[in-house]
Amino acid sequence: MNTASGIDVLGLGAVSVDHVGTLAGWPREGGRMLIETFSLHDGGLVGTALVAAARLGGRAAWTGKLGRSPMAGRAIEALEKEGIDTSLVVRDKDSEPVLAFIFTNSTDGQRTILWTRTGVRYPRQSELPDDRWPERTRVFLFDGESGRAGVEAAQVARSHGIPVVVDIVQRDDHVGDALAASSHIILSERFAGLQTGKTELPDMLRGLQTDPGQTVIITRGEKGCVGLSAGRQFELPAYPVDAVDTTGCGDTFHGAFALGLARGMPEIEAARFASAAGALCATKLGGREGLPTLRELEEFVARQG
Repeated sequence: MNTASGIDVLGLGAVSVDHVGTLAGWPREGGRMLIETFSLHDGGLVGTALVAAARLGGRAAWTGKLGRSPMAGRAIEALEKEGIDTSLVVRDKDSEPVLAFIFTNSTDGQRTILWTRTGVRYPRQSELPDDRWPERTRVFLFDGESGRAGVEAAQVARSHGIPVVVDIVQRDDHVGDALAASSHIILSERFAGLQTGKTELPDMLRGLQTDPGQTVIITRGEKGCVGLSAGRQFELPAYPVDAVDTTGCGDTFHGAFALGLARGMPEIEAARFASAAGALCATKLGGREGLPTLRELEEFVARQG
């Protein structure tokens, strides 16, 4: 499906089918625990980020590889239902979405995620059905799951002057190249510490920059976020909410931030916009159920004063 010739945010990276349950705590190794609730949801780092951008009024598109299995059909149907352009998807019979198993602690909203990469593949530039995608893309978003394919696409985007936002949650061989290919690096505090080996936030921010022109933002959950942009360090508090499930909050931040850039917001304003969207995501169970519309976000921010 092609929803529009122009794309605010084009994403390459994980889409998933999430098996979501809630637990009153966490079992010991070898133990047992009753799952309080269980349901299927659609998610993924880039997938959820793009849905966030679309619900906020942006024109979003996803490129990846998917086959014809029931799970692949569910993943692409979920994107198209949100109005996301899938014309750049490569249909490959053996490719699958990520399958994730997400368990949330019902006492504090924190979650544990297990997932499989079996059958998950990402297209290289030579495989895309339209090599002119940079001509109609305002912002490119990719995640660490997309591997070398994501790095390659990010390099193409940067060569066309397109802002590139990256989301990485674990260390891999290509992480250094992914950071270097990005203009806007947004990572969790946990991963920023692992990647840089630093314990102080200012050191993490500087350690993640590969050139002084990059913007770096470290998200800190209920503590808000800190950033470094144009040589200026900033800190933003989190919007207070009653957290039900933190799944997808970071992905939502990335998608809303990317849309903010596409709409011409300065980096700090885009980060504040993204913080509000991420906070609202935490108010419902599942990675996408709490994603707000633009009107809902504006009303939420107004109530916060």
